[in-house]
Amino acid sequence: MSKKIVILNGSPRKNGNTSALVRAFTEGAEHAGHTVTEFFLNDMTIHGCRGCFGGHSSRECPCVQKDDMVGMDF
Repeated sequence: MSKKIVILNGSPRKNGNTSALVRAFTEGAEHAGHTVTEFFLNDMTIHGCRGCFGGHSSRECPCVQKDDMVGMDF
């Protein structure tokens, strides 16, 4: 059974040691039949939760904040 794997890369260097480790992991996971998606958090604008409880709504995207988390497909 294949899995969807999400990698949240918090390193500011896209070609550093963390990225080398992520590449090796990704190659192994994809070779095993899994799907891997990597996000570079340093390049994204992500706001902290405001505690407004908007996430409890029935809307498709319940968060009231409009940042780079909107539309992410996990």
